[in-house]
Amino acid sequence: MLRSSAVAAVLTLAVVAGACSGGDGDSSSGDDPEVTASTEAPVTTAPPGVPPGAVELGFGDLEIGQCFDTIDDPVVTELAVWALDCATPHTFEVYDQFDYEGETPDEGGYPGIQVVQDWSEQACHDRFEAFVGKRWTVSELEIQLWWPTEESWDRGDDTVICALLEDDGDKVTGTLRGAAR
Repeated sequence: MLRSSAVAAVLTLAVVAGACSGGDGDSSSGDDPEVTASTEAPVTTAPPGVPPGAVELGFGDLEIGQCFDTIDDPVVTELAVWALDCATPHTFEVYDQFDYEGETPDEGGYPGIQVVQDWSEQACHDRFEAFVGKRWTVSELEIQLWWPTEESWDRGDDTVICALLEDDGDKVTGTLRGAAR
């Protein structure tokens, strides 16, 4: 399982529901022929399904330039994503993926979450400009990254994934490679 860090704002989904009723406002009689029941379907808050054209893909299978959305399911959210063609509206685009190369204990074990996180964040910031064409510190884009946890490290997975997203979390259509934004 990878740990993630959002350097961007959290996305929020709001659902607004309204109620309708008919009649003349006189509730003293239940058999008034002017009173009608609403036939509108109720508003639901069910999570959206699979995005059109999406393919479920494990985090470890993501490649540089791959566009994706996260899966809104706590069981798989840190394991898999919805891979999408970049021409389809999406939230994230992988701009780099590499193995952790920071400091490790002499015995080769997991260096600790703070060490891995700090190194991964710096490495993703350093690689941003090569993909986007603009330094991260002056870009209007944000970074989301995933780094190895102790559990994934013990399984031999030391992958760091760096992804781009809009600073407001809106979906993007097309690649951000070379966008210089």
